[in-house]
Amino acid sequence: MSRDASAAPISYSIDKTLGVIFEVWCGDVTAADLRHYWEAYLANPEVLALWRTLVDLRSANIRFTGEELSSLVSNVVIPVLKGRDWKTAIVVEQPVQFGVSRQYHVFAERYSTDCIFHNYDEALHWLLQQGGERPPGRI
Repeated sequence: MSRDASAAPISYSIDKTLGVIFEVWCGDVTAADLRHYWEAYLANPEVLALWRTLVDLRSANIRFTGEELSSLVSNVVIPVLKGRDWKTAIVVEQPVQFGVSRQYHVFAERYSTDCIFHNYDEALHWLLQQGGERPPGRI
């Protein structure tokens, strides 16, 4: 099965009123897809101005290894964030999605507080409880 090259497997939208980034993963997602996404995502000043993301993995087929994920966090995300704090609510449906989310949680603990959910509404509620403004002393 092939997919349209123009249809990115990861997309996001920003809700400025809520101060939340809504991210959706669909179909096969490879390490190359995630690298491309994070490089573009983290280059967006509107993204960096926020610090709360709701990631919906329920329609994703994860096609990368924990080692690849660790490398991307270390080499793509951490250098750009430069000490910023982040909060991430991750919504999963399948065991593989849960496992990858747990791996991300461990790799990203230097900059991110994460929580994994099976219910989208509970994820959003938790994320909104994290506050609307970036903590003092952080970029």
